[in-house]
Amino acid sequence: MLRSAHMTRLLLALAAVTLLLLPGAASAAACSPLSCAPSQFTLSNGTLVAYRHSALGKVSVADLRTGEHLFSVPGGFVGGNVLVHRAGRQLTWYDLRTGAVLARTTLPWTFGLAGVSQNGSRAVAFRKVNGAQTMVIVSPRSFRQVSLPSGDWGFDALYRTNLFLIKYVKNGYQVHFVDLSTDGPTTKLIKDPHESGTIWGAPFSRLASPDGRMLFTLYVSGNGAAMVHELNLAKPQARCIDLPGTGDFGAASSWALALAPSAGTLWAVSPGYRKVIGIDVGARRVATAFAIDVPSWNLGAGTRIALGRDGTEIAVADGESVARIALGEQRLVDLTRERAVALGYAPTGLLRILR
Repeated sequence: MLRSAHMTRLLLALAAVTLLLLPGAASAAACSPLSCAPSQFTLSNGTLVAYRHSALGKVSVADLRTGEHLFSVPGGFVGGNVLVHRAGRQLTWYDLRTGAVLARTTLPWTFGLAGVSQNGSRAVAFRKVNGAQTMVIVSPRSFRQVSLPSGDWGFDALYRTNLFLIKYVKNGYQVHFVDLSTDGPTTKLIKDPHESGTIWGAPFSRLASPDGRMLFTLYVSGNGAAMVHELNLAKPQARCIDLPGTGDFGAASSWALALAPSAGTLWAVSPGYRKVIGIDVGARRVATAFAIDVPSWNLGAGTRIALGRDGTEIAVADGESVARIALGEQRLVDLTRERAVALGYAPTGLLRILR
């Protein structure tokens, strides 16, 4: 977990305000799959890239083979290849590979949409029932209400019948697990066995494995420290992996995550701290670390990131520059002045820069 002897609620509030201005950012609450996710992600086996300019804003989709913009869909929460959009009491499921509407449903009461399941088939919402906080899990044809114990709760993730909630506590929050296969689901704290279970700092970005089983959340604290929270949604298990660097919140906000094609290595890149970290997902530890010589970076603009299809190269962008990094050679290949709203590698290996 992020640790700081001088961490205060003021720092958290300042971090939250800053995060709201960044692509893919979320509030100081734990984030859901779109409001706290990369500002871009690939679809259809890496042939399409989806991107947005603000949290929960509309999502644009482009063809990585040609660089052509294909379509846009309204803002919402993303799981897998599906986006769920709320308009009043109505929920609409969109296929991000085609832009087509998959389904619609209307609920009989007002609610707040909080996120979606890992594959996007179900939406997750909150409502008050007799003054108590209740979670509603919605599919296009049905819904289920889950009463929550007293406390301040938020949504984290939903994988099959495994529901993960956030419980807000003094000076932080905790991850709790609920087994929905039982008749009377109860909450259970899920934590790194070597940590207290309370997370400090603010969630900054999030990335899931293609099968939805693993979830990685990047946390940044007001003092410039950062860590990756690795959550196995199938087990369930949690681990915390600290990232290098402290003392510079701007540099910490330049961290970005990319998952290797095999899902065995999670790459974390910080042009601000000039660091590249490779995390062994199975061993839950840092396996590779090296420095990159980035002379300058537009701190505070967020970092777009794309991993080459063969896993040997990473590209990052800050809206003004694009840097390519050779992972095997552990060096910066080049840094060019180019404006980019999104990055992606075409099936041919060519780096596509979307302006």
